[in-house]
Amino acid sequence: MKIIGQSSQIHDAKLPEGWDTNPAFIDNIEFQKVSFEPITPVGTLHKRSKLTDLISAVPAGFTRKLLISKALKGVFERFDSGLFQYFKCHVLSKDTTIEYWIVSPIISMFENVDFSRSDVVSRKRKPEGGTYLEPAALSTLNEFHKYLTLQGEDSWKTTIDHVYIKEGTVEDVFALGNVDGGVGYYASENFKKTIEQHGFTGIEFAPSNLNSIEWLHNERKNRYK
Repeated sequence: MKIIGQSSQIHDAKLPEGWDTNPAFIDNIEFQKVSFEPITPVGTLHKRSKLTDLISAVPAGFTRKLLISKALKGVFERFDSGLFQYFKCHVLSKDTTIEYWIVSPIISMFENVDFSRSDVVSRKRKPEGGTYLEPAALSTLNEFHKYLTLQGEDSWKTTIDHVYIKEGTVEDVFALGNVDGGVGYYASENFKKTIEQHGFTGIEFAPSNLNSIEWLHNERKNRYK
């Protein structure tokens, strides 16, 4: 909080009329490459928030994507293997308009996941009410794809937990769908070190094989002692 000031840093957004059904609006574009410039929101920085290179944002228009500074975008583009598109947007801080960029993943790189070590779970509904997590015994990418297909419209309820990345993965930064939080962004040690050397702000790295509960309530506390 000393770094970001307030979470979420973007607390409001100016949206175009009919944004929820407009296919050109950035929120309606996910894991696809587009040949046009999407309509992006104008985010409003919370009065207690600070401008950082990565800004947390929950309003529509920023869903499941990253909001980054122009300087951080330069590093992304240096390491990116063509897996993202970058679209300009603006952030209002008091009476100042600042250029930022939305990072939009083109593809979910499931082929980088070591399914033999990772856990796959699916949220199911109990007959008496409530839900539970059902483990799926999968060990290959092909089995994972078949399992998602069988889930049909409920495929979004299936997540990869404790994500292990394959040895020999060449991409320095990529995104995955069907993970804790919906979409996850994964970085190599090389990418991480470059970010840290530049002193970019608002960014936190967590081990990919920990889920959010394990990270936030256990490991994270130890890292910041």
